[in-house]
Formats: sequence, C-alpha cells, structure tokens
Amino acid sequence: MIFVKNLASVSDQEWSTTEKYPGVRWKFLVDADFNGSKGLSCGFAEVLPGGNLTLHHHAPDEIYVVTHGSATLNKSGELEEIKKGDVVYIQGDASHALKNDSNETFGFYWIFPTDRFKDVEYLSDVDHN
Repeated sequence: MIFVKNLASVSDQEWSTTEKYPGVRWKFLVDADFNGSKGLSCGFAEVLPGGNLTLHHHAPDEIYVVTHGSATLNKSGELEEIKKGDVVYIQGDASHALKNDSNETFGFYWIFPTDRFKDVEYLSDVDHN
C-alpha cells in the first residue's frame, strides 16, 4: 500500500478538538481507522494564538515536524522556542507541552509508531490541586 495525504485531501474531515487542550485542533492523515495503514500514525495539528497543548505524556515516542509559526515547547520543565523547519523528538513518557503566545497560528505534523492515534493514551501532568 502506498498513498499520499495532505490537508487538501482530508478537507472533508472535521477538525478534532477537546476542551482539555484549548485552542488546539487536528486532522488525521495516516491512521488505520481512516486508511488502513499500519505501524505509523500521522496527523496535522494547529495551536491557535493563545492555545495550549497542556503538559502531558504518553508511552510511545513522538516526532513533531513544524510547518509554520512558533511556539514554546515545555520539555519536562525546560522551555525552548520552536519554529518552522524544526523537527522535535519526544521520548516515550517524557512530559511535554506546547504554548502559542504569538499572534500567528502554529502548525506541525505529529508522527507516532502506532497503527492509530487513538492507541495513544494522553496522560495529564498538570497539577489539579
């Protein structure tokens, strides 16, 4: 199986969102539930100005490929600005977050070594006390 996907090819797919991650939306590009792929899943996400992918972790490793904008990456408490052209590797179970304090949308592809995105359990590292 070989196929090509991009945002135009999934234009009929609704953006997914959750109140847990305000100002963050995403679409699925490579995912067993959408196109029968296996071994990898990939999607595209945007963090809108003021948006926050709050501190979390998950078992599988992850890669971000930044396509536009800039955001602050929280690497287990160490902050680093990431921008268009950057590739980020996140080891499994490492706490991480993204915050967009700019006035421009931040966009990136994510890649997981899983058949489907829903196989990844996002665990919050935010203290709710």
